[in-house]
Amino acid sequence: NSDYWPGLKVVPIVMIAEIFMGVYFNLSFWYKLIDQTRWGAYFSLIGCVLIVMLNVVFVPKYGYMVCAYAGLIGYAGITVLSYFVGQKKYPISYDLKSIGIYILLAAGLYAIAEFVVLENMVIRLSFRTLLLLIFVIYIIKKDLPLKRIPILNRFTNR
Repeated sequence: NSDYWPGLKVVPIVMIAEIFMGVYFNLSFWYKLIDQTRWGAYFSLIGCVLIVMLNVVFVPKYGYMVCAYAGLIGYAGITVLSYFVGQKKYPISYDLKSIGIYILLAAGLYAIAEFVVLENMVIRLSFRTLLLLIFVIYIIKKDLPLKRIPILNRFTNR
């Protein structure tokens, strides 16, 4: 129902925040591996305090959108913090160049999808599906050679 449409603007912000939460979750293994799980409590406390403070200060003036941005800032903050502390305590050599390329490509394709105005819904959805396919094809070409997947290899060798 169209009464809910104004609230849809919060969804991309919340989804980006959840992506940061997922990255943080993956980065959190270092302190478990070295049996210093207290770092998880520190990061959670810092993130919680940051989110609550941002909400208390800015929600009265700017409304519910601040909650989404506060979550994004909180999760991004603990993700960055966990990365840098983790690199000091238990260094892992991440391929930051490839990660950066994926992020920039995804952000660029998303920006194109948002800024290209297409009134016809079928054309708009087709265009956005094409943009998603560009991303998937890049992943397959760069990091997921289909010939290495046994079940797919069985069909392509005929």
